This record gives sequence, C-alpha cells and structure tokens, in this order.
Amino acid sequence: MKIKTILTMSALAMALSACVQLPAPVVQTTSSNPTPDYSGLSRQSESPSAQFKLAANHWTDVAKIRAEAQRLGTQVHEKKITKVQAAQYLNRFRLNLVGSNSIDDSVYEVYLRAAVDSQRGIIDTAQSKAYVENALRGWQQRWGNMSSRPSNPAFTNFLLEYMNMKPLK
Repeated sequence: MKIKTILTMSALAMALSACVQLPAPVVQTTSSNPTPDYSGLSRQSESPSAQFKLAANHWTDVAKIRAEAQRLGTQVHEKKITKVQAAQYLNRFRLNLVGSNSIDDSVYEVYLRAAVDSQRGIIDTAQSKAYVENALRGWQQRWGNMSSRPSNPAFTNFLLEYMNMKPLK
C-alpha cells in the first residue's frame, strides 16, 4: 500500500510540475472600454513539435551519460559503490555535462528514489524499474503538448533508450 501511495504522489507531483503557465492577456487601454487582447494565446499553425529541435550535441551527450552509467554500474557490481552512490555520481556527471532542466531533474528524482528504496529493500528490482518507467511514460505523454521544452533532456533520453522506450524528440 505504501508503494502505491508513493507512486501516486510522485505521478501527481510530476503532473503538477509539468504545468505550463500561459501569458496573461494584454489589456488595451486606448478606448473607453478596455478589452483583453488574446492574440498571444492563439494556437499557432504548427505544432510545438514541428518547431522544436534537440540540441546539436544531444545524442552525443546521451552516449556520454550511457558510458558513465556503464562505468558506474561496473563499480556497483564490484561492490565499490552502492546503487544510491552511483545514482548520485551519475546526476553530478549529467549536471556538469548538460546542466539542469525540468524533465531531467524530475526523472532523476524518481530514479534516485527508486535506487534508495531498492537499496533499503522496500522495493525489488522489478518494482524499481516500473517506478522509473512510469515516470518516463508520463513525460512521453506531456512532451507533445509542452510549449517550452528543454533542448537537451539527455538523462531522460538515456533512460528511455535503456528501457527500450521511444525517446523524446
């Protein structure tokens, strides 16, 4: 029951963190009867995905994160570091490489929580994987409707690739 509560709260937090704030309408004050101007809120002829391009170095960054994750995974396997330490080192690597963005930050929080809960024995490996997959699926669903997308969600795309899921493009 506790895991369901954690998953539900995480999904809710991610959904709320992905909310997009629309600009307020501009009020025209040139006449005696001010009217709001909603032109900034009108739908554009192209979808957000048609206008969006990932950073030029995005897939190179994904490959670098993959290589670092493999290196850290070897250290975990050799019991030189824990899963949680590996997650933290990978996060530092990702922040130094591509910086912070809302999607990667959110996915990392879920990734870290899954590592912590797994290491503590609260959840097993399959539950940990399902927890991360659920967060990734949520971002896949929101991605198409996001008006302001980060240009380099490299950590998220690394995990999507690792989980054999469709990447954010």
